Amino acid sequence: MDFQQSKTKENLARSFAAECQEGARYQFMAKMAQKQGYQYMSMLIRTLAHNEMAHAQQFFNKISELGGANVQNIEIKAGYPFKSGELLEVLKNESQNEEMSADSIYPSFADTARDEGFKDVADLFDMVSKVEKTHQRTLEKLHDSLMNNTLYKSSIGEHAFKCDECGTIIKAKSAPKTCPLCKMGQGYYRIDFSMN
Repeated sequence: MDFQQSKTKENLARSFAAECQEGARYQFMAKMAQKQGYQYMSMLIRTLAHNEMAHAQQFFNKISELGGANVQNIEIKAGYPFKSGELLEVLKNESQNEEMSADSIYPSFADTARDEGFKDVADLFDMVSKVEKTHQRTLEKLHDSLMNNTLYKSSIGEHAFKCDECGTIIKAKSAPKTCPLCKMGQGYYRIDFSMN
């Protein structure tokens, strides 16, 4: 199929726009977390924002590669999430957005690309879908931990908590309110979800 006439071209453009918007929303969320003293959470969310912009770059590159100089403007019509609120709400909303991208939007875009003969684009959508699923799980875990006041508490007894400012490691059931070495707040402690 000719790329210029394909649904895949429109799906790539929609994905580029969505990833750019998601990257911006994550930057806003990271600032919100930092303002509330959740330094490490803010760093995690900034990493997600960076990931989203890397996805946007790949979609942009694919449009340029397949469309070349013939792509000047791509008209797209799509709805994009626009919800604001407190940190807890935003974490939940973005988790749901990531789940929708991972479980339905990108898989359907991959199917369309495969049907239209763009296997490499289908593979790209599949890879991004897997990353979005990890984002969904991270945001869900942050939301649940913040909601249940377990963000800096281990559910398995003592655990190693590391201060990202100075590197101090404390083995305890919860991260200290203030680092004993650098005096930074609890929000600077690293949260290791793989052990909780």
